[in-house]
Amino acid sequence: MSASKLVRVGMGFLGACGAALAFASCLPEYANNELNCPPYEDFAAVSTLLERRCGTLDCHGDGARPLRIYGQYGLRLKPEDSDDDTLFSGNLERATTEIERESNYRSVCGLEPELTHQVVNGELAVERLTLVRKPRLSEKHKGGRIWNEGKPPDRCLVTWLESKYEPGTMDTADCEAAVTE
Repeated sequence: MSASKLVRVGMGFLGACGAALAFASCLPEYANNELNCPPYEDFAAVSTLLERRCGTLDCHGDGARPLRIYGQYGLRLKPEDSDDDTLFSGNLERATTEIERESNYRSVCGLEPELTHQVVNGELAVERLTLVRKPRLSEKHKGGRIWNEGKPPDRCLVTWLESKYEPGTMDTADCEAAVTE
C-alpha cells in the first residue's frame, strides 16, 4: 500500500471517528471529566479519619504513595501564601489546613475516578473500590487490616462514598467515634 493511500485511509478513519466524537456516542458519560465524587461538604470528617488511621509518614503520609494523605499526623503541605516552614515539622499541635484537606479529597477522588463515579451514582457496589477493600483486608494491604467491615470507621467511609444523603447533611457520628477509638 502506498504512503498516500495509507494517509487517505488514516484520514478517513479520523474523519469518521471525529464525527463520532462530535456526537459523543462512543464515549462514556464522564469522558469530559464530569465525574461525580462524594460531596466535599462532608469530607472533613472522612479526611480526619484517613489522616489519623492512614496518614502517618510510614503509610499514606508518604509523598511517593498513589493515595497521598496530608495532615497533622504526617506529611504536611505548605500553603502557597505562607512562609511558615513549621508546617513541615509534623507539629501535632497544628491542625490540618484547608489546602491539605482539599489535597486529600483530590487524592481520594482521583484514586479510581471512574469507579468512584459509578459508586456515587449507585451503579456499582462500594466494595469494588480499592479504598474500601484494602483497609478491610479483603485485598492485600501492606498496612494490614485497618478496620473491619461494618464498624464505625468503615461505616464513615462507606456512607460518604455512597452519598445517599443531601450534600452537607452526612451524619458524622461514625467518623467521630472512629477517630476516638
